[in-house]
Amino acid sequence: MSQHSQIVSFDMVRLLQPLQDELHAALQRCLSHGTFVLGPEVLAFEAQLAHWLDVPHVIGVSSGTDALLATFLALQQGNGDLARLKPGDEVLTTPFSFISSATSILRAGLRPVFVDLQPGCFYPGVDEFAQAWTPKTRAVLAVHLFGEPLDLIQINKLCVSRRAVLVEDCAQAIGATHSNDRPVGTTGVAGCFSFFPAKNLGALGDGGAVITTDETLAARVREKRQHGQALRYQFDHLGGNFRLDALQAAFLSALLPHLDTWIAERRSNAAYYTEHLQQLARLRPDLLKLPARTPGHAWNQYVVRSSERNKLRAALQAAGIQTQIYYPTALHQQGAVASASPPASLPLAEKACREVLALPIAPGMTQADRERVVAAVKTAF
Repeated sequence: MSQHSQIVSFDMVRLLQPLQDELHAALQRCLSHGTFVLGPEVLAFEAQLAHWLDVPHVIGVSSGTDALLATFLALQQGNGDLARLKPGDEVLTTPFSFISSATSILRAGLRPVFVDLQPGCFYPGVDEFAQAWTPKTRAVLAVHLFGEPLDLIQINKLCVSRRAVLVEDCAQAIGATHSNDRPVGTTGVAGCFSFFPAKNLGALGDGGAVITTDETLAARVREKRQHGQALRYQFDHLGGNFRLDALQAAFLSALLPHLDTWIAERRSNAAYYTEHLQQLARLRPDLLKLPARTPGHAWNQYVVRSSERNKLRAALQAAGIQTQIYYPTALHQQGAVASASPPASLPLAEKACREVLALPIAPGMTQADRERVVAAVKTAF
């Protein structure tokens, strides 16, 4: 074991230490007005985030998972152009993501259908989605995994041409932008964000948001987060308790102004890794494959691939460096969603699950930290 202090994947205590005064002020505001669910803090944060993302509608909710669930429930409500989904409709999505991408579809009464990855990528492309399309396909859930923005232009065209809905799972991707410099979440009918503490913008607990340019959908999601309540004690449609706590909204309002700086640090760390590991990756692509340098990447995670992942992880652990595996099992192999889709082999997703390893990349890393990570990776091979 290295005599150096451990380099952890994410140290929120260190990140928040310089912001104690701002966070205490946020807490004091809530204690002063006594509104702890929704209320002025949530309204203020929604407006602040809407300005930062340059979108007309932001709806704060209780988690990124509930952002997805509320959106899929809202897309089944009412009349008009948005009422495109009905129970049992199929939603194409990736098998390589966190479980909530699939279970939110299933809990909304829809059926997730898993589409294998595009070769060399962490996500399906438009060709993979098109090949998986059936007469029951009514939506696509695209996941901006690890902070990498997908180029959704062709996928959106596919959805439009087939009168399907495109929803974006942006849980790991706040701060990421598309090739046209637009924030993720603005191509589809809705973008769903998570403020789990380890995200680029993390609350001091759970939180999430739905963003949309559609006023009708925004109103429906606002109803869904209040048990489907349109007017006080009037419940015409099912919803849930998806409300964002005022205290978390107040904390997020204090943290949002620092997000650009934190993402810049993540991008700097990613660039350093790529610069100093690319020679090894070129010489031994079987042992080390680096993530794509996608423009607009927000780098929630820096995930490499290796056919000898266990050896690499052990070497990093011996050097006092924490790593994470996102994800060891593909969604189509998870029992929680087994009833939604028949068993299938999705070899590229399964191969990714065997090879991926996330290196520390969060803000607060020092130059010495980065050098230690690079040296440990090189030593492993």
